[in-house]
Amino acid sequence: MVVEVENLTHGTSYATEEVHFSGGLRGFPTNRGWALFPISENEDSNTLVFQTPDAHARFAKEECGVLFLGTCVKYQMDSNKPRMDVWESGPRDHCNGLNAADSWGAIAHQAAEAGHAEYADCASYISISLKVAGLRLRDVSNRYHEQLRWALADCKTSGTWFSNAALFDLYADFHSLVSELSSSRDYLARLAAIHAGAPDRIDSLARLEDWVKKPVNHDIAHQPLVAMLLAESGTDAAPGWLRRLGAIRNEMLHRVPMGANKAASGLTLLDVSTSYGPIKTIRLAEPLQIRALADQSPDPLVELSQINIQLEHLCRAAWKQAKYPAKLLEFESKAAT
Repeated sequence: MVVEVENLTHGTSYATEEVHFSGGLRGFPTNRGWALFPISENEDSNTLVFQTPDAHARFAKEECGVLFLGTCVKYQMDSNKPRMDVWESGPRDHCNGLNAADSWGAIAHQAAEAGHAEYADCASYISISLKVAGLRLRDVSNRYHEQLRWALADCKTSGTWFSNAALFDLYADFHSLVSELSSSRDYLARLAAIHAGAPDRIDSLARLEDWVKKPVNHDIAHQPLVAMLLAESGTDAAPGWLRRLGAIRNEMLHRVPMGANKAASGLTLLDVSTSYGPIKTIRLAEPLQIRALADQSPDPLVELSQINIQLEHLCRAAWKQAKYPAKLLEFESKAAT
């Protein structure tokens, strides 16, 4: 569908790209190649530069042992206009060149054009919550990056456990991230319920699972979108990642807020041996004198970023089952009269 617009204006925008890794590390392109930083407390020598993005990513993954979180592209028209950050949790879908959030946004418009308001609203909710979850993951990553830079500037040694006032900002961002990931899950479950002809009260994954368990609804478990969700949720005996997300949410938002969780009561600085020398990373942990790091739970940033990637993949698979195409609008300037 092509839409004519009047008074179309355009200008020059500037884009900067940052690649986020766990542990507080960050990457960005330079005129010499791809830089990884920070690697030392010295501002004049706190980056490593690799000739290709593949070499950069391979070093981060294989030698530093960190996880790729996503890419943040920052667009700026000029200093008097707001910047727009676009977060990408992985490469774009080869089917339509979009990420999951944009695909569901396109579906929402097509459903609205077809007069299916409930479907359009639900698809829009999926799109928005996925975008916000990406930005909250960006915020958590930014907090780790700040903490790593402060720790390096303070010349903290490997194995140091510490806390500071800025941790509460990190905890707040984690709460928001978990909330948005859970909202995306439940909006997708509501859309699956629409496909299955479920009543309006079936508006979350937990309610969908309970509804499908009823003998009269047994065959609904084979409906494609419902089957996708049930497969990723698993069972109480063999929980999948969607059920794990629910457990994290319930603990963080209903039982033990992150700021009171001993397992995330501070930060630990780690040394990783690489072919370029030791690289420091950072993670949430409890004091090492209480429990060795090997016996502690995974770093929350690592676990939740993995869940975020799995949710992105699920929502990409799900849009292909949608009742409406993930086709973007095309705009053209209306001829002057």
